[in-house]
Amino acid sequence: MTIVLGFGSTEEMVREEVKKALAENGIGVLEKWNSKAEEYDKLPREKTPERYTKIYYYDNTLTFMHINRRHPFSPDGWAMMEIKEPFEIKEEK
Repeated sequence: MTIVLGFGSTEEMVREEVKKALAENGIGVLEKWNSKAEEYDKLPREKTPERYTKIYYYDNTLTFMHINRRHPFSPDGWAMMEIKEPFEIKEEK
């Protein structure tokens, strides 16, 4: 078992939500998460959620970049955990 301090069940819930949305609606739903993440990246940490996620899809793999803006062991508060999961998006007809 691997433990990564500052990350956990919140990120797991996001991954499940993303996979469900992709299965139901296709690749376009990633914009929902990524546009917010881009916005949050530009703000001071006091004005962002503590955690948010960017998601990329290529080569039948989802890459989740879970960002923690208030990580206790980071001098500037920024930390990121990357998780890659195989995932096949059904082609729309």
